[in-house]
Amino acid sequence: MNRSGSRWRWNVQRTLILVSLLFLVNASIGTMIAIQENLPSVTLIKSGLPALEDFLIGFGTALSPPLFLCIAAAVLIIMTFQPKRLGEIGVTGLVILGALYTIGAFAETITYRVLNSATSDLPKALVVVAEIVLPLAMIVLGGWELVRRRQARLHLVGK
Repeated sequence: MNRSGSRWRWNVQRTLILVSLLFLVNASIGTMIAIQENLPSVTLIKSGLPALEDFLIGFGTALSPPLFLCIAAAVLIIMTFQPKRLGEIGVTGLVILGALYTIGAFAETITYRVLNSATSDLPKALVVVAEIVLPLAMIVLGGWELVRRRQARLHLVGK
């Protein structure tokens, strides 16, 4: 059976969108846990705010990015549906956010605490692992999608 038709082809853009949405779901779960347990962001820079305020106007919580970065991701996801330049801006933005999210996850002290076998906390560890894996997937998929879009553009110009 030949499944080479466009219907069966793996769609990088859809996967990027799905992974980005999963990240936002994971960030929501992380935010709820962090607010419930009052776990504000703890990196080299501390706002001194409780977790809820840190999420709303600060650096985020120990288990999620700040609200403005989540809103930015939602806007960029919508932009990826657009053709041409606007869609490329959306994809590029998701790649940049993926990098920021990854850096943020590794900057948080809780990451090392919950992934340590002696001090592990399974629910928080699952959130943290997803907080690392999903943004890395956003970077890879976004890069792949940008290459695909540029090749398609060059192919159209060449005709």
